[in-house]
Amino acid sequence: MPSGDRLRLHGGGIEPSGAAIAFSFEGEIVAARAGESLAASLAAAGHLGLRQAGPETQRGIFCGMGACQECLVEIDGRGGQRACMVKAEPGMLVRRHDPATTSLAALGVPPAGAPKPETLDVVIVGAGPAGLAAARVLAKGGIKPILLDERDQPGGQYFKPLAGSQRFARGGEDAQFAEGRRLVDEVVSLGADIRQGQAVWQAGVAGGSVSLATIGAAGAGLITARTVLIATGAYERPTPVPGWTLPGVMTTGALQTLARSYRVVPGARILIAGNGPLNWQAAIEITRGGGHVVAVLESGCPSGIGKAGALAGMLASDPSLTLQGIRMRLALARAGIPLHEGYRIAAIEGAGRAERAVAVAEDGIGAPLRFDVDTVALGYGFVPSTTLVRMLGGPVAIDPDDGFPKAVRDADGRSGTLPVWIAGDGGDGGGRKVATAEGAIAGAAMLAALGRPISEARRAEARRAKVRALRFQRHLWTAFAATAPSMVSDAETIICRCENVTAGQISAMHEEGVRDLGSLKRRTRLGMGRCQGRYCAGEALRMLRSGDLSEAGPADLFAPQAPEKPVPAILLGSEKAEWGGHREVDTPPHPPAAPVADPLPASCDLLVIGAGIIGVSTALYAARGGMDTVVIDAGPANSQASGGNAGSLHVQLLSWDFGQKAMAGGNPALQTLPLQRDAVLLWKALETELGADFEITTTGGLMVAENHDQTDFLRRKVEAERSVGIDVEVIGRADLARIAPAISERMVVASHCALEGKINPLKATPALVAEAKRCGARFSHGHAVTGISREDTGFIVKTAAGTIRARRVVVAAGGWSRHVGALAGVKLPIHGAPLQMLVTEPTRPILGQLVAHADRHLSMKQAANGNLIIGGAWTAGTDRATGFARVLRESIEGNLWVAVRTVPALAGLSLLRSWAAMNVNIDGAPLMGEIPGIPGLFIAATANGYTLGPLVGRLTAEMVLGRPRPPSLDIFTLARFG
Repeated sequence: MPSGDRLRLHGGGIEPSGAAIAFSFEGEIVAARAGESLAASLAAAGHLGLRQAGPETQRGIFCGMGACQECLVEIDGRGGQRACMVKAEPGMLVRRHDPATTSLAALGVPPAGAPKPETLDVVIVGAGPAGLAAARVLAKGGIKPILLDERDQPGGQYFKPLAGSQRFARGGEDAQFAEGRRLVDEVVSLGADIRQGQAVWQAGVAGGSVSLATIGAAGAGLITARTVLIATGAYERPTPVPGWTLPGVMTTGALQTLARSYRVVPGARILIAGNGPLNWQAAIEITRGGGHVVAVLESGCPSGIGKAGALAGMLASDPSLTLQGIRMRLALARAGIPLHEGYRIAAIEGAGRAERAVAVAEDGIGAPLRFDVDTVALGYGFVPSTTLVRMLGGPVAIDPDDGFPKAVRDADGRSGTLPVWIAGDGGDGGGRKVATAEGAIAGAAMLAALGRPISEARRAEARRAKVRALRFQRHLWTAFAATAPSMVSDAETIICRCENVTAGQISAMHEEGVRDLGSLKRRTRLGMGRCQGRYCAGEALRMLRSGDLSEAGPADLFAPQAPEKPVPAILLGSEKAEWGGHREVDTPPHPPAAPVADPLPASCDLLVIGAGIIGVSTALYAARGGMDTVVIDAGPANSQASGGNAGSLHVQLLSWDFGQKAMAGGNPALQTLPLQRDAVLLWKALETELGADFEITTTGGLMVAENHDQTDFLRRKVEAERSVGIDVEVIGRADLARIAPAISERMVVASHCALEGKINPLKATPALVAEAKRCGARFSHGHAVTGISREDTGFIVKTAAGTIRARRVVVAAGGWSRHVGALAGVKLPIHGAPLQMLVTEPTRPILGQLVAHADRHLSMKQAANGNLIIGGAWTAGTDRATGFARVLRESIEGNLWVAVRTVPALAGLSLLRSWAAMNVNIDGAPLMGEIPGIPGLFIAATANGYTLGPLVGRLTAEMVLGRPRPPSLDIFTLARFG
């Protein structure tokens, strides 16, 4: 018998309407109803363990709204599908998403070309209460708004409609359903275009307009809008306690979506824990449908002594909402649902799924409460969804209570000076009435910005409505006030659900001095998973700052990334024109500086400016040579190009380093190859010497060719490489297929270099920093250099936060070296080249080699954890305001097109994230040695900087120590530039 009806709610004026269908899950036939999500169908059948998070670990429905990426399944061979966002269909073959066994069936059809642009006056992102309210104002003002919404029906989380699997009967449409339906109907009747199933995956501002890259069932799109309203709402605040990742633990919003929209409950014994009346509403709705709620835990004490004033304030501000709340409290009592005020969830236990829950009193008095459960819903408030705001460069501030960013906006909702407005819970939590008022206010402001007349009377009324709603909210949360949760103390508690990073790991990084999320990410992988830090960032930042966020700012956050959520790689790629080498830019005078600087010592023998891999390696070998060495940097060690490096170990020439595309005729790059060969060997020796794991593998590198001209190019390149001592050969199609079966059949030959491979910069550089410190080198970050002057005994180096004297100075500032050199009166032929990299979701081993293309910008490899890392010198942009490199949509599209063309299995993977960093461009070769005319001042810079880093550092240290320079290095000095 098929499973699927054990956990469905009944009655309440709602009855099933969807046809009975069935699909298979892990070989079991599951009964379902047409029009319901896979998540609902599986929950009704008692299947809560979905995504395979490890050999013995599963994850299940958590957020219920597509943000957390925990309910992943594979459908008919297509992996990475969110069960909460996909409708059940007859005959589907569904299994748990497991990266180790995924089949990699294509996730879509490649686009015919680049997205065709569409130019509009107004775009609203989000069709919830705020977006719909703004659309109503705009439509009445003569502007036809376009609303983009990721879900298949409008209404957002508050007005989420009844699913197509159900229908109202006997007056079953309650007031909330009815209000949402009327609002949607009105907005559509006024001419608004609501585009469902449309997500914005990337956004930018240029020329006073906003560009929105979209993705949907029809593929990729590109919209340019004069004005944009971001009404993306919020997601529920994470509550990291032991066991919160078990299947059966979810947010109250997810529980309510299942129960309210689909008439399904995910268990027979449900505990609801949190703060606020949403938890009460969910408990009542479940009980009315026949489900069983064992208790509601309320961390506040709304019924406590001293709350009469708050109740009176609520009544004065909004009598109807207040009475609704009182009726809910009475309904809980009538239903026999225990309400434990002043209690917070402390732990969830179970073997493979939630089975028991423990609650403790907020005041610490009394014995813990214990419950036998199979479902726990957590609802402790909301976090604004600010990803698009930050991607657009809108100002944000850190919430001092939870560590998450909040958008900063003016009274009309405008984000700084951008043509962007923010309304609803995406700006700050306030509930439906605040969101509706803010939507109306923003809609009026957008009309004014477009030169359309507005009704000042209606605008004033919306502002008064917002004031009333905020007054009610203030009294409401006075009544429900709860003690702020203490930081997680259990070291084994998982903070980052995607990457399984624990509180203990974060605490260890805090002890090492890590204070910002970017550095933590590079050290632990926290925030690198599919949810992109939505659920771990706040708690992690609180732990790094010991709970004091008073000095935390946007620089302490993860950099905003595209895509906004994972997107199938196959849907984004489009061919772009090729070019030679790196595209140079003018870098800002200083890299972004840490907000708080480390103290500087008064003096040292050697000052190294730059804490990337070259600076770190120089310091390591200089300290080993007995020099008192200090390393300064604007940011933490490994935070710019080295930490943003993709980790390729190059020994062959890249396609733009030979032939017509090459700089300086290609000779400098060719002469560098013996150094690159020796550098790979040094990396391997260091890994052994330090007893560390750099994740080095040298399984060979392939440069592939797909036609006669590219084949001829490869043969000439290989001949040149062999002339300087590089062991490389051209292999044919049969050998290529044997060595790398994932490479496309269109690739007919390849050059093969056995020594090429990959390394993990997030593990290797910290190990070298630790060794340099062990040898006596000191590191001080937060120091952007502002001046370098010569004195009798050496140099005086000034930074924005201090001054240090040094007998010798090494400039190892990467893309900023030119600016540092200029402070000493030296013109260095070094430029910044902002590059970007892409990362797919992890998958089973499919690519063992480092792969490049003979005529396209491409560098690709598979990391130890299964992610495919894709690069190849695709240009990034630069944010002039912050100095950070920023990803470009066009480079993402072009890079993916080449990657999928080369390795077709990428069509079955989603793009997980992208990042950008400032690389170095010279002439294809390193620049090392003492600067002529300035004794004691040295330069150390190179492209292919991560491969060459330790070797360039060692050679530079030897020069600083006064050891003879081998004549073979003369070609790498400043003298070659005349």
